[in-house]
Amino acid sequence: MNSLIKSYGKGLTALFMGLAALWIVLLIVLPQFSMIERAFTYEDRGGAAATLALEIDRAYEEVFQINTSLEELDAEKDAVNAGEATAKPQDGASSLNPFATPEPSTPSGASGLNPFAEESPAPSNDATGLNPFAEPSGNDTSGLNPFGTPSSGGATSATRTIAEIEAEVEPLLARKGELEAKIATLEAEEKATSESVGLDTSYSLKNFTMMSSIHFQIFLATIAYALCVTILAFIMCYPVAYAVATTTSRNKLAILMIGLLIPYAINELLRIFSWIMILEKQGILNGLLDLLGIINLEAGEGFRFVASNGAVFTVMVYAYVLFMVFPIYNTIDTLDKNQIEAARDLGASTWRIHWRVVLPHAKPGIAVGAIMTFMLSAGSIAVPSAVGRGLHPDWFSQVIYRRFFEADSWNQGAAYSLALLVACIVFILFNMWVFRVGIRDIAK
Repeated sequence: MNSLIKSYGKGLTALFMGLAALWIVLLIVLPQFSMIERAFTYEDRGGAAATLALEIDRAYEEVFQINTSLEELDAEKDAVNAGEATAKPQDGASSLNPFATPEPSTPSGASGLNPFAEESPAPSNDATGLNPFAEPSGNDTSGLNPFGTPSSGGATSATRTIAEIEAEVEPLLARKGELEAKIATLEAEEKATSESVGLDTSYSLKNFTMMSSIHFQIFLATIAYALCVTILAFIMCYPVAYAVATTTSRNKLAILMIGLLIPYAINELLRIFSWIMILEKQGILNGLLDLLGIINLEAGEGFRFVASNGAVFTVMVYAYVLFMVFPIYNTIDTLDKNQIEAARDLGASTWRIHWRVVLPHAKPGIAVGAIMTFMLSAGSIAVPSAVGRGLHPDWFSQVIYRRFFEADSWNQGAAYSLALLVACIVFILFNMWVFRVGIRDIAK
């Protein structure tokens, strides 16, 4: 503070500190406080009422089916009372022959199916006309099956009595009474629940515990993906940062720096879509393979590199490469190059020089680069949405977006965001422990 006052005076120092405090309060403290409050506030959005309404609809549907069955049974009972058979006896197999001549004397005779059969003196329900091997028996309808065993029951066995019909009606009436009582109870609960919808805003962990197993798997997968992107970015950026930091030619240094910065003169979305132009099935990469004769695009051949985690990783490493390169470059640039020369003069191999001299000195830069790349990757939504479209499962950032703007569940979206923030903080602490660096080392 004293150094700022000495350098800029009390007025500018007070203005600077005021703007910094305003920035911290408005853009960091208040949004985070609001997110945490929403994350732990459960808001009843009518889920219980909707469940009750569904149960009531199902109960009404079952009551309707019971009423329909009762009406059919009543009609059947009236028919029986009127002297008609409910299940009308089969009027002999002769009814299957529309050309048969009605024989009043044998209304149930199966012989009607055989136009060449002689009139049998047997009773009217005799089936011997169709089954030459069957023993004659009265009221037998097995004449439809020439190999069937004659039965003595006849078609009249299908006729139901009033007692049988009433025996079927009784359980239906009992079930109907139960359902009507259940509907009355559920409707009372639905009314009480509907009156309290949206009013239950008590603090709770439900927004976290309601996370489905699929969303939890996506959460874990996103953490793993971000870790992969961080490792790939380090593997690619460390040699570049070392080359830039150890070059002694000013022209070479200028060319390397321009090569790193020029892509960032373009909007991030344009950089992402440029990769889509490269990786699409009709893109530049498949065109190059077509020129080499590996594939034939005119025949419909070609690889669809997009919509894969490999494509997403590649674009993310490209998009966040500077966030890994510059922290490592800054720390290696402060390394006394005489240490490298001394190690080389003592016969150390290149691998040993990096492992024992460069990497220990570059640990704060690696830690900062890893933290920034990991957090940007875990929270990225543009790259997975554009490059990984159609990729399943989504990244967790896409799930959070849908919670906020499609499901209109801001509290659950805040809980998901807080879970991702906690995961990032855990990664930061783990990263600091692995590289044995503190806040002061990172700040340098």
